[in-house]
Amino acid sequence: MPLRRDQASNLTFAEPSRVARRLLWHMYSIGSRRIEQPDHHEPYEKPGAHLFWVQSGAGWVEYAGRRWTLERGSKVWLLDMSRPRTYGPQEGSHLTITGVRFGGPGLEFWHETLDSSAQPEFELKEPQRARTIYQNLWRLARRRPVGWEWQVHVCINDLMGQLLMSRGLLVSPQSELPAPVTRVLNALAANPLKDWKARELAAVARVSYSGLRALFRKSGQGTIHQNIQRVRLDQARLLLADPRLSIKDVAAQLNFSSEFYFSHFFRKHTGMTPSEFRRRLQLPANAGVAGLPAAKAGAMSRLDLPDGSAASDGHVWR
Repeated sequence: MPLRRDQASNLTFAEPSRVARRLLWHMYSIGSRRIEQPDHHEPYEKPGAHLFWVQSGAGWVEYAGRRWTLERGSKVWLLDMSRPRTYGPQEGSHLTITGVRFGGPGLEFWHETLDSSAQPEFELKEPQRARTIYQNLWRLARRRPVGWEWQVHVCINDLMGQLLMSRGLLVSPQSELPAPVTRVLNALAANPLKDWKARELAAVARVSYSGLRALFRKSGQGTIHQNIQRVRLDQARLLLADPRLSIKDVAAQLNFSSEFYFSHFFRKHTGMTPSEFRRRLQLPANAGVAGLPAAKAGAMSRLDLPDGSAASDGHVWR
């Protein structure tokens, strides 16, 4: 993973290895940047997601049709780089933001689950822990010890866990799911390519169909049908991210009768066609040619740069 420095803006960039791009969370850039005038970015200028916080000053970011206030504290922001965005300082002030731009398999699922495309602001429960993770990432980017890409993966995974907890999305032991619901979710996860029917899953759950529907509603898991469709959709995205498969191949693996019906299903649930989704991942619209590279699947109390180096080593990925 070669590194380079942008001397004009003092950013540190990393070029992930092929293995990291395919299997791991990987880092594209890290650091801080001082913003003194509005800074606009078009969709798809850069891959991945941008997780950042305010190092000093105050400002705003325009994203998802709304202007979000940026200020120091325990808040962080997670932006999808496939969307337009503009960063700017408050009038008469400056804005310095610090963070990391990263990617990884399944990033689309994270945006969907966290609802970060509509609500990119997070109030962290353990800001000091997030600060420590960032410091570790910064040192990894600068020193590159043996196995550092795996360590980057672990650090980013921990950061994403902080985002999940800030949204209250991790089920606690006190709210365990009913056994029949757990059996169904396990069956869906174990065989996501199967064209499951709701009554088949009732047999797996060992309860009646009406009883299973009631348990799903009571446990807040949505309907049985919604869970079946969600699993198929998640699997569709994963398969579409594989450049070795054509859209027809993906449809066949998911047991759709034709590419047309698969495309209709995918567009209904995502608002885009499979080809549009692949373009978003910077893949050929209908891949499937052997030898193509893996897809680019392609967040704090106050958070400072490590070792008091904000002035001499400020960086950011926009």
